[in-house]
Amino acid sequence: MNERITDFVRSCPECQQNKASRQQPYGLSSLLELPYVPWQSIAIDFITELPILDGCDQLWIIIHRFTKMAHFLPLGKEGKTAADLATIFAREVYKYHGLPTDIVSDRDSRFTSETWKEFLRLSGIRPRMSTAFHPLTDGQTEQLNQTIEAYLRAFVSKEQNDWVRLLPMAEFAYNNSTTMGNGMSPFYANYGFHPAAMNPASTEPLNPASQVYAHWMHTVHDESRKGLEDAQEQMRRYTDPTRKEHPAYQVGDLVMLNGRNIKTRRPSKKLDHKNHGPFQIEKIVFRLAVRLTLPQKWKIHNVFHVSLLEPYRTSEHRAPPDRSKVLQKANDIEQLEEYDVEEVMSSVERGWGNNKRILYLVK
Repeated sequence: MNERITDFVRSCPECQQNKASRQQPYGLSSLLELPYVPWQSIAIDFITELPILDGCDQLWIIIHRFTKMAHFLPLGKEGKTAADLATIFAREVYKYHGLPTDIVSDRDSRFTSETWKEFLRLSGIRPRMSTAFHPLTDGQTEQLNQTIEAYLRAFVSKEQNDWVRLLPMAEFAYNNSTTMGNGMSPFYANYGFHPAAMNPASTEPLNPASQVYAHWMHTVHDESRKGLEDAQEQMRRYTDPTRKEHPAYQVGDLVMLNGRNIKTRRPSKKLDHKNHGPFQIEKIVFRLAVRLTLPQKWKIHNVFHVSLLEPYRTSEHRAPPDRSKVLQKANDIEQLEEYDVEEVMSSVERGWGNNKRILYLVK
């Protein structure tokens, strides 16, 4: 009787929806494989909501995952659409480094648009976007974002009206400083020397012709790769003890989806369900990501990291959930429609003083 009562209570649908999980998150480290040549694989991200300066209000971060070299590109009116990004990419990255084989990014609407996907397909670049609500996939740019913000926070004026003009110095300072990943600067890992930060140079310049340059650069890349492999191993040692191996999911299994990133129409997030579902696993995308069958009205990506999932517990003493009712009930979420703006057709001012706002007619 004790086992039967325990099994019945553990399979309570209301408890699984409303009680917070007290266990370690699922999903041991599954780090991206390392590239082996410069500018083979890059990661991209945005810093948004910056003060408007010279028509720019956001920053596009592009970092090479092997040498850690980065470019900081301010974006204004040109940069609001995927077509703009493709043009800027060709102008600021392609002409210097050629085409990468893959690009790691989050699921920004510009990266999920058909225009950007078609640009990558025609260029032969493989998109590697993160699963829904799992920014750790693109953690490299997230960490670099904090570095840039810390630099600008320290040097920007009180009126914050010079952050665009500080970007060249910020980019040079970052690329000329030693990174913890491989123990060398991005400039040195990419070119084999440190450019002069001031004149006269603090050290005597080396003549590359006096060395077997190709062999030397090969050694530099080997050292960089070894440093990155050691950094990944260190990351596993710190991360894995705080996590646990996820259950062996199979197609057709029922799971509960964590609701921390899902906004419903209910008045209070505090009193809303902790988990939604149960939903059925439609496909095992790879070891740490699964695709769920979600309601058609949900406008979110349907592939999730296992850390956001909990196995749905069933019992032989309790009737199974009615899937049609679960999906119908789950429709009660905020609908966040996203569109690509092709052109701003017109604008009009409304209100006055502090309440004045501008409305745009867009195509």
